[in-house]
Amino acid sequence: MTATHCVKDTENQIIGFLVDGVFYTDYNIKENIQYIENLFLSEKGDIVTNENLPKCTYQQAVNGVKYQLIAQENYFQRDIQEELLCWKQDALHKVLQLEGSRQIGKTTELLKFAYAQYEYIIYISLFEDSYQFTEVLRCGCTPLEMEKYCRRAQLPHFVNSRKTIIIIDEIQVSPMVYNSIRMIRANLDCDLIVTGSYLGQTLNKEFFQPAGTVAYLYMYPLSFSEFCRIFEKEDLLKTLDLYGGEENASLCKKDLENRESCAGYNELYKLYELYKKVGGYPEAVKAYAKTHNIVKCYEVIENLLITFEKESRNYFRESKEPLIFRTVYTEALKEMCREKRGTGSKLVETITGMTKTEIAVNSPKQMISRTEISNAVAWLGYSGIIGECGLYNNGDVNDYIPARRLYYMDCGIASYVAEQTALPKDNIDGFLSENFVYTELMRLYKKRAGEKLVKGESPCFSIYGGYELDFMILGKDNTIYGLEVKTNTGAPASLKVFIDKKLVDRGIVAKKTTGGHSDQFDTIPIYMVGVRFPYI
Repeated sequence: MTATHCVKDTENQIIGFLVDGVFYTDYNIKENIQYIENLFLSEKGDIVTNENLPKCTYQQAVNGVKYQLIAQENYFQRDIQEELLCWKQDALHKVLQLEGSRQIGKTTELLKFAYAQYEYIIYISLFEDSYQFTEVLRCGCTPLEMEKYCRRAQLPHFVNSRKTIIIIDEIQVSPMVYNSIRMIRANLDCDLIVTGSYLGQTLNKEFFQPAGTVAYLYMYPLSFSEFCRIFEKEDLLKTLDLYGGEENASLCKKDLENRESCAGYNELYKLYELYKKVGGYPEAVKAYAKTHNIVKCYEVIENLLITFEKESRNYFRESKEPLIFRTVYTEALKEMCREKRGTGSKLVETITGMTKTEIAVNSPKQMISRTEISNAVAWLGYSGIIGECGLYNNGDVNDYIPARRLYYMDCGIASYVAEQTALPKDNIDGFLSENFVYTELMRLYKKRAGEKLVKGESPCFSIYGGYELDFMILGKDNTIYGLEVKTNTGAPASLKVFIDKKLVDRGIVAKKTTGGHSDQFDTIPIYMVGVRFPYI
């Protein structure tokens, strides 16, 4: 082994060496000096060399190299980077809790952010805790204890300032660590991010919520806008005329398909159809980018769901409960395709009954209780696989009833599950289009308060008499948008009723189109529903 570079910090202090391209701290070098050909210990115990080794900073030797490696493997430019930077620049200096489902790229994006923005990165995965971070907490989490931890973890000396970021991953594994967030924040001046894939676990009684100390940020699979970015079509998505342009207004559909001026709309529509199948999980997107094969994407999603089911066994007392998940996936989709009016106050009860019946038929020896199924349904929500949609009863935005519909939080999962059913194609197409709109709208509700353009917690649908409206959106200026998703050429009958009854201020139809205006409502391309809100 040979040392190639002497590594210094920003204060020009030697903190270690590059040995065969790998960084080692000075104290690790001293412990293994006999294995390094060109380094020696002086009589005073200092590290010396018989060569004039070139010098580099820790940023150059480690952070820059690791950033490039991560960026090359994970080349997607995610919106979460801008969100993380806003948090870093916030004067309140709160701990950040990053939430989101399994395998959407949380750890990757956090490390990419850390290596680009900080001098010193301390990454701790509680699945392993190889260097006993819990011992640091037991000893009071002082800068001295963090210095000891850095020595164990082969990191440079601990710098107790905002030059350092501590990332604690899979924090749901340890109630002790989660409950120590306030102490860490009080004792250290570093930036701190905690994250995990199953943070619904922190709702259990052994976890104490660190109110006032933590800022929350939710991460999703790739949005359609991020998906378009990969194919260099994001600018087109954000700038193309939302309503098709005047020159296209009088053309029939057949003419539009061949019209040169509609080329941009056609390109985006093809990407939209692709996105509905691939979804936004990074590994599924990578699979398509490498193979252009949807089957390979479904294999990734299948493995994702298997991993999810197996890992979830860690959070259930009864090992059979995770076995319910696969049935719930399918039964939830069947219910949404069957019942356009939602399931009213008995949403979970309805899906529970369907799941219990399905399991009884296919696995008669399995004794499954309604409580177990209900727990599994709730867990799917906490884990970011399924999202809830509320109800504005009778078209009244002040009469809100939560959780009256379920959607999948990723279009790829929805498409994969749909492929496992024998439902009619028209029903499936309608649901998948509606599911796409839900996932795009949901992102509007999770933006930071200063950037939020909508009011409420989630998208809602509405029922008035015998009519059902796919979505109602309350804008931050109190404008009420009625949005109907159309996959056929029929008239938006429900939307017209809501407009006539003055239950909505503005009617929007989202469909396969270049967009346009009419006397009662506007029509926009379905793939623009999220990125172009409030439709101006």
